[in-house]
Amino acid sequence: MNTPPFDFANHRVCKACGLFLNQIPVYDDEKKSSVFWVGLSSVLISADEAMQPLSPNTRTGSLIKKIEDTFVEDVSFYKTNIVKCVPLQDEKIRYPKRHEMEKCYPNFVDEITRLKPKVVFLLGKQVASFVLNKFAIRTYSLSESFDYCTYKSQGFTFVPVHHPSYILVYKRKFIDLYVKNINVAITESIVSKEHCKEPIKAE
Repeated sequence: MNTPPFDFANHRVCKACGLFLNQIPVYDDEKKSSVFWVGLSSVLISADEAMQPLSPNTRTGSLIKKIEDTFVEDVSFYKTNIVKCVPLQDEKIRYPKRHEMEKCYPNFVDEITRLKPKVVFLLGKQVASFVLNKFAIRTYSLSESFDYCTYKSQGFTFVPVHHPSYILVYKRKFIDLYVKNINVAITESIVSKEHCKEPIKAE
């Protein structure tokens, strides 16, 4: 799993890379969850907003919520980011650097190890490539038909998917198909079936 040394007692006040100076680390409420959503990094959160990763108040979070709302209560969800703090440059959000992702990676390992999700959705290519490489999965695909495959390693099931913001900006006419195929991946992963059989194609 390529797990660096981890200080569990201090993980929620992590100061490993300096990004905590922009905004404190943002975590979801800790709970055993069937499904993990994993984004890249936190966004800026105003004083009157709840400190929550992938918040429904964001475009990405609103599409994730649409997916979650199709499930009954026995499917639980947990949201997180590879980088828990917000990376800024000239007071504007930027992509996190590789070393920042590496510094924060032990926090992610701790989350999946303790909360034991049945399926972990990796949102977008940057997240998917980074996490899968850590689990010795060197190649993967993001099907343009939105038929998402599962990748199993070290007792975890990962599903790389297109980032919700990509769907909302460039593939809006396929939103319903995106939601439907992620629903299929969730259902089949939870009941321990292999996915990528008889894909639903985009027309």
